[in-house]
Amino acid sequence: MHPRAGAGDPAGTGARTRMLPLAPKDKSAPVPGPPPRPLRVALVNMPWCWVDAPSIQCGLLQAIVKRAGHHCDVLYLNLELSALLGNGIYDRIARMNDDRFHQLGEWLFSYAAFGEIRPEADYFAEYPEVPAFWSKVLENGPDQLITFRREVLPAWIEGCLDSVDWSSYDAVGFSSTFLQNTASLALGRRLKDRFPDLPLIYGGANFDGGMGIAYAEELPWLDYVVSGEGDIALPALLHDLAAGVSRPIPGVRRQGADHDDVGETARTYDLNTLPAPDYDDYFRTLERHDRSRVLGEDEVRLLVEFSRGCWWGQKHHCTFCGLNALGMNYRSRAGGRALADLEGLLRSHPVRRVDAVDNILDMAYLSSFCAELAERRWDLDLFFEVKANLTREQLALMRRAGIRRIQPGIENLSTHVLGLMRKGSSRLINVRLLKWACYYGISTEWHILRGFPGETDQDYIEQAALVPLLHHLQPPTGQLGIWLERFSPYFTDPSFAISGVRPQASYAYVYPPELDHSRIAYFFDFEAPDVASADSHELLTSAALEWKRRWASGDRPVLFYERLPGRLKILDTRSGRPRKAVLHGWQAEAYEACGDTARAGKRVHQSLLDRGFDLSLGEVTGFLDDCCGLGVMISEDGKYLSLALPENPGW
Repeated sequence: MHPRAGAGDPAGTGARTRMLPLAPKDKSAPVPGPPPRPLRVALVNMPWCWVDAPSIQCGLLQAIVKRAGHHCDVLYLNLELSALLGNGIYDRIARMNDDRFHQLGEWLFSYAAFGEIRPEADYFAEYPEVPAFWSKVLENGPDQLITFRREVLPAWIEGCLDSVDWSSYDAVGFSSTFLQNTASLALGRRLKDRFPDLPLIYGGANFDGGMGIAYAEELPWLDYVVSGEGDIALPALLHDLAAGVSRPIPGVRRQGADHDDVGETARTYDLNTLPAPDYDDYFRTLERHDRSRVLGEDEVRLLVEFSRGCWWGQKHHCTFCGLNALGMNYRSRAGGRALADLEGLLRSHPVRRVDAVDNILDMAYLSSFCAELAERRWDLDLFFEVKANLTREQLALMRRAGIRRIQPGIENLSTHVLGLMRKGSSRLINVRLLKWACYYGISTEWHILRGFPGETDQDYIEQAALVPLLHHLQPPTGQLGIWLERFSPYFTDPSFAISGVRPQASYAYVYPPELDHSRIAYFFDFEAPDVASADSHELLTSAALEWKRRWASGDRPVLFYERLPGRLKILDTRSGRPRKAVLHGWQAEAYEACGDTARAGKRVHQSLLDRGFDLSLGEVTGFLDDCCGLGVMISEDGKYLSLALPENPGW
């Protein structure tokens, strides 16, 4: 079970959410009263969940279960494995983002879960990058990975059986998202062998939308599978276990039941009714271990959830995004309630880094949550996923509120390709975001995505030419070809030219053939016609790598201007050699007029006329075009955006 359907990667963008109608509450949602008796419940957070943050899925469900009248512990077994392997190994596996490709983390636990599936040599031959990378990290390279898989991890699973008094619990729940699946299945299988009467409950994003039923049909130790949000379904299921009754609960599949089509769980539409997550067990577990061995040099982050769904996706679902399963409808906590929960967590735990797991920032928070945080002047380090169309003023407010890190839905710097994604953005909007985020000291995490049906070589040739002009702004983390996710429009909408859809190849090395891989897979291989050539992709890749190299160098490029009465001096080191230019009078005014946001030439001309300058439209647009030719400004569709940052911090 999981409090939000399909937590994970961003799908950015949008408008205010207060005007969006909320879906009516599900009339079939079970609302149990006090339990006949309090149960002892364990929620298990398995590898390869990151260790530098508590599980928000388990933390929120723990608080909900306690509120329902039961006792509940969260067992952070991911921390235990990190203590065993050391953070250097654990973290590399957990952060490889390989769930979209070779699924190394799942493959490592698959032997403990299912035994022999296919020889390790076949897996290494399919994914030669795996042995190549680990040969540089581990003393014995691939052989040591095999030892982990066949000896260390199965022995660790057996040790988990003895290190916890499982017989003291009335139910055990596994929340499985991303690379937690085979570890959760492996431990559950051994628990069922040793404690056959102990009810095991499985949920999380890996069990959404029919995937959970496919697992339950073949894996008899999955006593209950929860498909969808667990806020309502889990307390209802625990109530039934305490009462010794069995009644249909939307989204809950019971092992041995006649009906498999259980649908989705009832959703919580008023997030203000949810408690703050309980993270005490995470910090207690961390205190038992050598912190540096478990975490390395990482600083602990608190995870918070202020909204579910995506208000942009609710209107225009990004073509490649499979987040939220069927729960795209956007729901948000009131700004005051979000702030109260955040303050409570910060008072309880000595942490300043806080990451919101929301798919997208509620724009109404800018006038409530962020405005109030700015007034309090806390020294926070907040993270949010955001839409790329944030203005300079909005970014300034966010920085004052302590939002130092964002993941904007940039994805590409071609307006044409962004249109293919349904991003509701443009090249100028994305560059504007990078510009003002850099100015206000907000770190931006973003990737360039490529491989969209309908893209052209010219889209990437133009981006490669643009990149050197942006060396003074934060570069992308990397470039990725798009992947096909279950629940994404590319997967669900046959009108898209996607063919040859089949489960990602790594599933055949991770899961036994008796499991229907087409039903359990979240990632799929496919063919997409009408995409740009590999050469054009490589052209942009090379340009982006040089951008990253320049940004990481000790002599980071700059492009800024000094503003003084009647003139504006631009300093530019992007080419590697300092260049200076001085603009006087109306030209200084025109350049700065295109700074906050992109402006049409006619609008710039009118603003100059309003200030008393006697100029023709041709003179103004000619100057703006010259600025583009010099690389200190870019344009598209008759609009112009200045690239230089003001030297004055303007906080």
